[in-house]
Amino acid sequence: MNAQHTTDEHAPATRYDLIIRLPESPDMALLQQQASTQLQLGHDKATRLMQHLEQRGATRIKADIAQDEAERTAQNFRDAGFQVEMKPALALLDKHASLTDSECPGCQRMMRPTPQRQCPYCQIYLDKIDPEKLRLKQIRDEELRKLNARLQRESELGSRQSQEDSERALRNRIRAELEKELGLHQPWMAFFRGSRGVLRAGAIVVLLGGAFFGGYRLASPSGQSLAPEQQAALAQGVLNRIMGGGLSTQPADLAAFAQSPDGALLAQGSSDSLLASPLNGEASASGEWQGVAASLQKVAAQNGAALGEKQNLALALVVALAESGQAQRANELLARLQATPGYQADSARSAELLASAWVLTQRPGGISAQALDELGTQASQLKPQDAAVFYARVASMLAASPQLSASVWQAWLDKARAQLPLLSGAVMRDYTTSQLLRWQAQAQLNALQANAAKGRWTEVKTLLGQLQASQAATPGPALTLLLSQGELAAGHAPAAAQQLEQAYTLAAQAAAKGDPGLVLSALADHQGALAMAPLLAKLDGVVAAQQANLHAPLYGAMATIAAAAGMEEASALYQQRVAAALTGSEGRDEQILALSVSCSTRLAQYYLRTRQPALAERQLRKSAAVVVPLLPEAPASS
Repeated sequence: MNAQHTTDEHAPATRYDLIIRLPESPDMALLQQQASTQLQLGHDKATRLMQHLEQRGATRIKADIAQDEAERTAQNFRDAGFQVEMKPALALLDKHASLTDSECPGCQRMMRPTPQRQCPYCQIYLDKIDPEKLRLKQIRDEELRKLNARLQRESELGSRQSQEDSERALRNRIRAELEKELGLHQPWMAFFRGSRGVLRAGAIVVLLGGAFFGGYRLASPSGQSLAPEQQAALAQGVLNRIMGGGLSTQPADLAAFAQSPDGALLAQGSSDSLLASPLNGEASASGEWQGVAASLQKVAAQNGAALGEKQNLALALVVALAESGQAQRANELLARLQATPGYQADSARSAELLASAWVLTQRPGGISAQALDELGTQASQLKPQDAAVFYARVASMLAASPQLSASVWQAWLDKARAQLPLLSGAVMRDYTTSQLLRWQAQAQLNALQANAAKGRWTEVKTLLGQLQASQAATPGPALTLLLSQGELAAGHAPAAAQQLEQAYTLAAQAAAKGDPGLVLSALADHQGALAMAPLLAKLDGVVAAQQANLHAPLYGAMATIAAAAGMEEASALYQQRVAAALTGSEGRDEQILALSVSCSTRLAQYYLRTRQPALAERQLRKSAAVVVPLLPEAPASS
């Protein structure tokens, strides 16, 4: 809005101050001579002027002079070689000058300037406005208004929800009192009352029908009891006790469990079993499965070999199934593995407990304190390096539950830290500490995302600060990816994008050094739903320029990153590069199969997360087709 500030009749003429400065790379002697002779200042004044300019860089030579005199004097000093600035001088308006309302460029309010040409609201001088500072102030005020509006909306929603909860509780109490007074208090009938009661009744009917059908199928055709080898398998391992009756001090009733629908599904030969020969028709026709079959034959040809890597492959699939929410399949495969000759229970303990933790934390009714205590007791029997990582991973699982208080998962982090002094050797201590820091940051991120989903912004701010401190202390690509996800959940999209770019750069730098700290292989555990295609594009050129002996681990890490991001074709390409890099290497087939299982299970988890169950099922059966044929036959029952 362009309005005159004063009337033309009484508006004072603009007056100026003159400020001179030294030019760049000045010749002091020549400038002093020009000031003395051309400007006629004399030797003494010229000397004092040059000394003042040399000490302070600028000086005012004229103040509050008319425009004509200012322009004339400024030109004389410019001709002498000085830099000159004309600045409007502040002046009082004539007492007869009349002012009109105008819009302030700073606060956009209608105002009448003060005699000093100042806005009465925001106090800026209208003749000395810096456009850049003005724009910054406007943006800040606009963002402040938005944040205030957001806080007000959240406060209103919170108070409204609190009021509704209070009113609902009050209504329920009054209704219960009235029903008791009128003799209508029948708790078992209240369970089936209303629309929810109809749903409850329908659910009970479905469960009863399923139980009847399962009992009918188990009773036919011969009514045989559970085979001895199946009883032995079901009796072993923590997962079996969870499925049989939960983690408790009471032993599971195996006979009753065998007659239940869950027990029937665990029996070998179930239609949903991964132990049956999956994809029989597809295996012979697909080149992908032909390559896997060839590797299987070579590994199986090692007569008399212990389980070794085969056990690790199977345990990795057990943990992945439990993490994917398929506890029955995980228990089935674990029971098959435990019944295999040469099974090393001590080395498998950590993986068994990890699978148990996934099953416990994913129960619909939540996890009980008793189950957590027993899980912690069994974890205390692990080696310190395994126990530290296990405690930290369980903490990250518990942090994702908004129903649990922060003290629960933080207590598990404390247990993890308590294992570090028990470690022997600096190398082992440093490696375990790096893993602990990653899962600690993952726990902080999971808690942050859970609180953000509930609108608990105070807790989000606190957790984001903790995550930022963790990343600042250990600025690697994994923690930077976690921080990017935290910034995104907190609503800071620009900061999230900046952290993501920084993570890409750090990962590329690690690859350029050959990834001595194995940071790339850890990214797939922490990348979440972030875009990984730009990172893989950066790594392609970096890894190709590395020595040939580094291609296998680097391309293997890229394969798992691509799989966790749902990039199935890219993951398959990197797996082929790993296979080519391992040509002629010892243990080549075991490494290829381990990478195949890892990528397949990560793809399955991605497809489950994006609600593509058919594709997830295909990847799980692909992993089972790799793992199950490697296991020796279980001993036949006598």
